[in-house]
Amino acid sequence: MQGNTELTALTHVVAAKSGSNPLVTLLPVILIGVVFYFLLFRPQRRRQQQQTQMQGRIQPGQRVMTTAGMLATVVAVEDDGLVLEIAPGVEARFVKQAIGQVLDDSTEEEADEDENAEAEEVPEARETLQDDVEAKTETLPGAAGQKPEEEPLKDGENKPGKGPSA
Repeated sequence: MQGNTELTALTHVVAAKSGSNPLVTLLPVILIGVVFYFLLFRPQRRRQQQQTQMQGRIQPGQRVMTTAGMLATVVAVEDDGLVLEIAPGVEARFVKQAIGQVLDDSTEEEADEDENAEAEEVPEARETLQDDVEAKTETLPGAAGQKPEEEPLKDGENKPGKGPSA
């Protein structure tokens, strides 16, 4: 016991002589805590509050996307849940916390127009490609279902395009 008290007293004497302030040793820990608060905790709390407000303002008729990525239309709003129409005539119940975002009608109409424009372009491109393929296959020799005659192989020769079998 006496050795421990001497060591403790010695460290206090050395600390007092060196002039170190306990606040200086704790300052980096305090700064790290402050940085974490402003960079992580505060923005996360703000996002949670915005999400809760958005979920509280949902009304029937709005288009929403769930946190799983499912697009649906709100049919009814209950105390803690929603009834969503996920396909024509198909309704499902979801909790309000499952709503990730409310979609604007303008962005969805633009997406539908883009999909329709792409769908119209694809058949034309396929027809053009099919015509090109048909034209090329008609000009190839043996394209009419005839196999070209093969020449007999001499001893030690392999068929072209095939390696020797082991």
